[in-house]
Amino acid sequence: MLFIMLVDVVGIKNVKNPIRYFKEVSKARFFEFLKDNENRKPIRELIRLERPKKIKDDRVFIFYATLVLIVVAFIGRYYFYVYDTYLLSDLWISNLNKVILFDENAWFNGTVSAEGELAISNLYSKLVDISPEVGLQSLAILEDILLSIIVFWTIRKITASRILAPLIAFVAYVFLYTFSPIEIHYLLQNEPVLMGLTFAIPAMVYILKPDVINYKKTNFFITLIICFFAIGLIDLFTLLILMPPFFILALVFVSKSDISFRWIAFVSYILGVTFVLSLYYWMCLYYQNDFLIFLQSSLISVSSFTYMPNLIVPFDELLQYYQYGSLFSIVILPFLIWYKKELWKPSLVFMLYFNVLVAFNFIQIEWIDSDLLRLALAVFVPICFGISVAVLLRLLFPLYKGLLRFKIPLAVGMAVFALGGIVFTQITPLNNIKTSDKTPRMVLDAYDKILHEFFPHSYAVVNDNVAQTMSINKHFFINYEDFLFGYLESDSIYHRNRKKPKFFIENPQYVIPKSILVFVYHDNSEKANQFADQNQLEPLLKEHIKTLEKRGREVSLYYESPYVNVYEIVNEPKSSKIDDLIY
Repeated sequence: MLFIMLVDVVGIKNVKNPIRYFKEVSKARFFEFLKDNENRKPIRELIRLERPKKIKDDRVFIFYATLVLIVVAFIGRYYFYVYDTYLLSDLWISNLNKVILFDENAWFNGTVSAEGELAISNLYSKLVDISPEVGLQSLAILEDILLSIIVFWTIRKITASRILAPLIAFVAYVFLYTFSPIEIHYLLQNEPVLMGLTFAIPAMVYILKPDVINYKKTNFFITLIICFFAIGLIDLFTLLILMPPFFILALVFVSKSDISFRWIAFVSYILGVTFVLSLYYWMCLYYQNDFLIFLQSSLISVSSFTYMPNLIVPFDELLQYYQYGSLFSIVILPFLIWYKKELWKPSLVFMLYFNVLVAFNFIQIEWIDSDLLRLALAVFVPICFGISVAVLLRLLFPLYKGLLRFKIPLAVGMAVFALGGIVFTQITPLNNIKTSDKTPRMVLDAYDKILHEFFPHSYAVVNDNVAQTMSINKHFFINYEDFLFGYLESDSIYHRNRKKPKFFIENPQYVIPKSILVFVYHDNSEKANQFADQNQLEPLLKEHIKTLEKRGREVSLYYESPYVNVYEIVNEPKSSKIDDLIY
């Protein structure tokens, strides 16, 4: 990545002759330094970033607006953390196991599947230096932040509105929960179709408006091949189900100036699909999987479902309302395109594409998963919101054109007003939704604290078998049964012979970790009932801990919460915590 960044900054032509490039740059910077020094230019003038006088657009506003939108999107998703039931579920444990096994170069586990999103989760956790558990849990928030910014950017590029309509689309995506086909309790579940759309939607915009990216045809062709290949590694539903209808519409509504780029994009799509399916076919042969079964299982997800208790009206009825609203834009846009000669074709394509996806939802097709389709609609509904607002603003333009000099404060004010209205109308429905058990969040917090304070493989964690995956490549694991029925004996033998190295060479099974961390769940925890019968388990664990304390072991309450406590049993003082080992 550092090499790619270097090439991007220096330029690929200068990389071919780096010595000459650095000589020229160093010489230019040296003379610039001498000039500034002789002119006694203040330091604040040297470090100040001045805006070029020729720039007359709103790039500075968009830069700061994007930063604000990222924070708002994060808050909008993080708020629903209290409803999350994905954390520590069977699906979460299964995905975490795959993410961790990537470190051992173990892929697919004998069954070929599209695991690109989980690979991104693995890379993401390393880039920002967090545990795989936190990386997997926060990846969905990152996806939603990216998609919210993409929705904002898309409306800016395909409509004439630069501020208000994009902001309305952004607000609709981030906050319109009671009118969107999403599952509140699984809002933080990472979905490959959403990650695929973070690549697919920008590609759609570039295909419809190639001047946005300003690439030569060769670069345009190669970039789209890589993009479609990446989408295929992440989610085949996006590549094989969502993209073809878009290409049909894009080729129908094409201008003469862009027709060559549309066909280049279509050929790059065919090649990208061919490459990625060939790769999967070879992997199926290698792992002795049936390719057609793999293909069908990739298009129909058993882990995605859209039970939507948050919706104010039934989903099918809601879709009909959205269709009626989109018809307004579909009727007006041809008038603007062919009579007014304005550049609204990309908007028309997106509105027609949305209606095609809605039609797919009502048509029962074996190879189209309705749950995955609804997840995709959750992204395209706000885009249609934004387009409709942009069309309405265009019709009302003669009435407010005198206020254009106040467009930024007016647009921001109206967006804030819309946000307030959305929040106010959704307070009651959201309050009626049951919040999730807090125990998984406390468990994840405790594990993250342990990971950052203890040296790897110098300690063991005592927990239910469900949590064993969280111990892979980090520490030793002891389940409750082994701890309750075998640890006291191992502890006694170890401490009786701790000064006899030869004994442990002959009997390594009696070596115990330097520290033991015991998770004790309380009766008020729903997760505790899932793990074991706490009416019996919690007293037994505390009894064993007291027995060890009577034997002279140092016992302390390491982590405390209303739902779970973690007790530390020290067998070798100052031998496990990183601070103790360093200082």
